Amino acid sequence: MKPSSARVVIGIDPGLASTGYGIVSSSRTRLSYVDHGVIKTTADTPHQERLLAIFHGISALLERFKPTEAGMETLYFAKNVSSAMAVAEARGVVTLALALGGIPLGEYTPHGIKQAVVGVARADKSQVQEAVRLLLGLAEIPRPDHAADALAAAITRIHTADILSLAT
Repeated sequence: MKPSSARVVIGIDPGLASTGYGIVSSSRTRLSYVDHGVIKTTADTPHQERLLAIFHGISALLERFKPTEAGMETLYFAKNVSSAMAVAEARGVVTLALALGGIPLGEYTPHGIKQAVVGVARADKSQVQEAVRLLLGLAEIPRPDHAADALAAAITRIHTADILSLAT
């Protein structure tokens, strides 16, 4: 199966306070930067309204950019389980928005994203950010970090989907 000539992929780095997004277009082997940013919510907003704001923000991005695919990092539990639960809820509303839009979602481990973007599974954050900058031909590393991570997830979706389509 040959990849279509033009793909638009949304990458998402979910979080309750800040959900990063990155939009990348791909045509054959060329990546093109489209947009990036964050959907922010504040701690003084009721929890359910924060989740609803993330859902509406992602839904608006889907309507605006009309992505055909999505990429997102899998959830991993570090030291703070309570913050991981909030991230899991944010991931849930993002996943729901994507499902309602009929957009296939690829989920990738942190090591998988580093491998796909940098070529080294144990790359550090600055290496990933610099690789994103270079791959997308940007003058500067995209900010904030959540948006740069989302662009990396979009690039990973493109790279891994290309590999899978070549194998079939």
